[in-house]
Amino acid sequence: MATENLNLWLEDLYGDQAGIRLRLRECLYSATSPFQRIAVYDSVAFGKVLTLGGAIALTDFDEALYSECLVHPALSVVPTAKRVLILGGGDGGVAREVLRYPGVERVTVVEIDRQVVDVCKQYFPRAADALGDKRVELVIDDAHRFLRDATTAYDVVIVDACELTSTASDAFHAVGFADLVFKRLADGGVLVAPLGCPTFDADHCRGTLRKLGEKFAHPHVYLMTIPSFPGGQWAVAWCSTKQPPTAVATTAIGGDLRCWHPGLQAGMFALPRNVQSQLGLSR
Repeated sequence: MATENLNLWLEDLYGDQAGIRLRLRECLYSATSPFQRIAVYDSVAFGKVLTLGGAIALTDFDEALYSECLVHPALSVVPTAKRVLILGGGDGGVAREVLRYPGVERVTVVEIDRQVVDVCKQYFPRAADALGDKRVELVIDDAHRFLRDATTAYDVVIVDACELTSTASDAFHAVGFADLVFKRLADGGVLVAPLGCPTFDADHCRGTLRKLGEKFAHPHVYLMTIPSFPGGQWAVAWCSTKQPPTAVATTAIGGDLRCWHPGLQAGMFALPRNVQSQLGLSR
């Protein structure tokens, strides 16, 4: 029987300026939740791919790179953190990396879309299995509302979203976000939050940094390289009222890491000149 050559492609553009195009083998899942369109594809280059609202959110190939680079630049600085809050994170990858630190007692994951959690349990178990850990509390809620009503102080707050705005919720709009997070951070706590792609969305990145700067005197920024994200290079805000970002503890982290290691920490914060200019930072 002749083999049919299916010409299936997934295109994800950043601001209609540039993007990534993946060749697909097939669509494994497609449905619409109350918040967004959710799909899972089998791609040639990156294995299984999760899209939310048509945008790539997760791939087999670089999920670990993203999760490690979002978690360890914060947790390695405060390895004694006991309570960690993840806003978003329904796939479980960020929670998995947080759980590598034995001192963590409670990881609260606030995900608005239950269907994302269920889909990831089926198609991305390496990430999603972490949500079943006894230290993890999964809250299905709007993160903005959760922050408004919460009373717990967290040692680390991690925004697990491509940027501070989300089509699924009003949870990550810059207006009011820094205020709410600031109130939930323990003294000397750390916030990490992706800003976006500085090459294609510099104005948005600078605006969010200014907003965070109203509560954190000196927001730091580091870069992570995620091949499946349009633009490939993403800026992340690292904020604390006390902690410097490069004082990395030497305590060993359990398990094998694919990307992050202590020697990488300082280099992630050493921004190229063009990125400093894009973000409006002094050279």
